[in-house]
Amino acid sequence: MSNFIYSGIDQHGRTVRGTMAADNTVSLEQRLQALGIWLVKAEADKSSDSRRSLRSARLHGGTKRRQLINFCTLMNFTAKVGIPLVQALEIAGQDCDNAIFREVITDLRHQVEAGQQLAESMAKYPNLFGAQFISLIRAGEESGSLPESLSELKRYLEWQEQIISDVRQATIYPAVVLIMVILFVLVLFTFVVPRFVTLLTAVRVELPMPTKIVFAASDLAKATWWMWLIGLLGGPMILMLGCRWSHRFAIAMDQLKFKLPLFGPLNHMLAMSRFARSLAVLYRAGVSIIHGLKLCEDLAGSPVVARDLRDVQHRIEEGSTLSEALRRHPVFPSLLIRLTVMGEKTGNLDGALDNVAEYYNVIIPRRIKKLFSVMEPILILTLVGIVGFVALAIFMPILSLMQSMR
Repeated sequence: MSNFIYSGIDQHGRTVRGTMAADNTVSLEQRLQALGIWLVKAEADKSSDSRRSLRSARLHGGTKRRQLINFCTLMNFTAKVGIPLVQALEIAGQDCDNAIFREVITDLRHQVEAGQQLAESMAKYPNLFGAQFISLIRAGEESGSLPESLSELKRYLEWQEQIISDVRQATIYPAVVLIMVILFVLVLFTFVVPRFVTLLTAVRVELPMPTKIVFAASDLAKATWWMWLIGLLGGPMILMLGCRWSHRFAIAMDQLKFKLPLFGPLNHMLAMSRFARSLAVLYRAGVSIIHGLKLCEDLAGSPVVARDLRDVQHRIEEGSTLSEALRRHPVFPSLLIRLTVMGEKTGNLDGALDNVAEYYNVIIPRRIKKLFSVMEPILILTLVGIVGFVALAIFMPILSLMQSMR
């Protein structure tokens, strides 16, 4: 549907102007006639689309998930107590403390008042309401279980928030230490060591091998420090753009992520947890297994998993069960497949997938803490080793010079 700016004549001959959502001008005219208004002129409201894009872009950030959780909580409560959808959206808009999100809710209310479904209205904000969110709302509206869909969305978003919080909390300190080590090494070999190079060269003392190694590293860092900075800052951006432009490159990088010595198993667990939780939420809300797998291609956050899920969809369409299709791809662990088999036999597939996600929810925080508890001393020992080696390389020729002077 699109918004149309219209002008018409009501039953009393007065000119009426306004905005209404409709598929086309014919549908718009039929809606207006049902209200007792004869259409005179109508044109698409292109400015509304640009405003929606602007709102979505401005809301697309860290606060978006928290705003959606609050929105789902309030809408779920109002739906359970029987408040009509239009009034519920009005209450949600009044309760929202984010001005931009309040504008979005107000626009949703206007579109619902004009006869649009809530899912169709949300689809005009793709950066804010993702494909999974819209699909669950649509399934709830079609099956008459909108409160349950909102409750599922609330639990899912809170689970995402908890996982991201655990990862962020565990990685902040090691990331800061790693950055400080890199900056310290660059400053040390670019500005500090060259001063000793000048001093020791002037006295023409014989340089031991550690000193020669440090001075050579200093010359290299001094000549190429800008290249290291560009690599540190531009490398991740280049990899991100490469994954976006080349599907093969994205799959190769994802396979590499799964094979990393320490981080590989953790990345794999995160992808499987997201997949299991997302499919469980979609299936419980009434979304078909094929459509749910299609939505999970993006929700899993892994090009390798997305590629294998496309093959899983084809095999299910040909008559295979979900567990049989998953078993053909090594990326899906045996735990997921065994519980999927049990869920299919008992008719409780969403519960089985929830159990997989809950298992990973317990294991992932422990693995993260264990991983970074090992990395912290390694980083500190690396820093101590670098400082100690540089100090040794500088003091060895100074001691040699003092002994020769004696």
